[in-house]
Amino acid sequence: MKFSSEPLGSGRRLALAAAAATFAMLAVLAIAGRAQAAETIYWNNYSGGSIGFANPDGTGGGELNLAGAELDNPEGDAYDTVTNRLFVADLGNDKIVAINLDGSGASYFSAPGAPVAEPEGLVIDPGSRTVFWINTNDETISWALLDGSAGGVVDTEGVEVDAYRLTLDPVAKRLYWFDQDADNVVSVSVTGGPVTPLNTAGATPDTYTSGIAVEPDLGKVFWLNGNEKAVSWASLAGTGGGDIPIDESAIDDGYGLVVDAVAGRLYWANYWAGEDRTEALGFLNLGGGSGPINVLTAPVDGPQDPLLLKSPLGTGAPTVSGAGSPPATLSCSQGNWGADHAGAFLYQAPRSYAYQWAFNGAAIPGATGTTLAATQTGDYACTVTATNQTGSASQTSASVKVTTPPAPPAPASLTASLKTKKPQAKAGKAAVVKVKIANSGGAASAPVSLCVTLDKQAKKGLVAPKCASLGAVAPGGSKVATLHVKTKPSAKGTYKLTVKVKGAAVAPIKVGVKVVASKPKKKHHRK
Repeated sequence: MKFSSEPLGSGRRLALAAAAATFAMLAVLAIAGRAQAAETIYWNNYSGGSIGFANPDGTGGGELNLAGAELDNPEGDAYDTVTNRLFVADLGNDKIVAINLDGSGASYFSAPGAPVAEPEGLVIDPGSRTVFWINTNDETISWALLDGSAGGVVDTEGVEVDAYRLTLDPVAKRLYWFDQDADNVVSVSVTGGPVTPLNTAGATPDTYTSGIAVEPDLGKVFWLNGNEKAVSWASLAGTGGGDIPIDESAIDDGYGLVVDAVAGRLYWANYWAGEDRTEALGFLNLGGGSGPINVLTAPVDGPQDPLLLKSPLGTGAPTVSGAGSPPATLSCSQGNWGADHAGAFLYQAPRSYAYQWAFNGAAIPGATGTTLAATQTGDYACTVTATNQTGSASQTSASVKVTTPPAPPAPASLTASLKTKKPQAKAGKAAVVKVKIANSGGAASAPVSLCVTLDKQAKKGLVAPKCASLGAVAPGGSKVATLHVKTKPSAKGTYKLTVKVKGAAVAPIKVGVKVVASKPKKKHHRK
């Protein structure tokens, strides 16, 4: 607990004023180079009873509207992406305050069974939609569902929670805090159980820690080591830790801790800065370098507990499914987006999504649904724009092609024609009958054969030949069958026969075969 009579500065600040200004400028330049499309940092003002916000470089921003509630010594903040509310542990009023970030005011939050006794160190689990806080009056941890329907106390099996701040590993579902009595980082399951110390060997011991954060992506828990002017850390795997030094101009009784793993940067707020804007916030790069951040216009009065809101971060483009021939129904997936890092007090999850379809690279007017009826051949893609309190970001799918398949070829179409105009033969000989089969279709025919049939009269003078097989006829091609029709020695005159095509629907051909009598052989007389 702090008191308004606590000193807000020291002679050290005057000696480091020039250095602080230099670091502030460096902070502005460094942050600008790392920022996403939009970022906003929020903090509570312990002495001023307000919530300030600004860009991470200290520019812009202002103060949240608290109409409907009041703050008296706020001691911990967390954000709920779903309802777009900032939850604040209000120690002075024994209240949990929920502030609407859309500027519409604030209200008091409570849940049956969840005590609020000088609350501090508030954290939210977005997965279970649960808020946790420390009750410093009775050294317990309360939990409450964010819809206010239920609450209670986390069972720490008799271990008193002597801490200022609380954080969460949302993956392992464990709460972490720096136990002031044990001088170590400890944790407990969100559902209760034994309180387990973490191996912090290698990190400098500290008996005054007012900022702690967990970043599972880095596999570490970080805490402000106020006595050593450092950020200390320990592996979540229990393999020990270490320290990262902070320049003295960057930290002045820091409270709260934000870890931005993507940017490789940590933030805190300097309570002892009081109303001094030049070092209201501090930053530390994991790769080295730290400094103060000058808050230019937003309210500063004992700042604490920063949290960082970032515009959505695309981690995987949407995909389009359903391509085929028109009309085709296409579907656009949502894509993948960065989640909130609740234990690191960094929030970037989208709150809404918008869709826009494109055809051959141009946006389709009015095509803003998750599905599209593609009626033309061409390339289709969808763009998904995710939006949250801070800003928007877009990702575009790879294009898919909708094509009209080529029309199937026209089927085979056969015709038969007589190549031998007037077939004839001498009696007892064979008449040659040639028939041409042509295919004017677009596909090869089935195998065909030609056969001769004789009527009753024709059988008196002719003998039907065997059927002639032609096989398949290629599209645009033709084949000729030669039929040898034998005549009988007694045949005389013209006989009618029919040539039929088997294997295709072709009109038969009527053919007349003329048979002429053979000339008698001349007799040779002997002289």
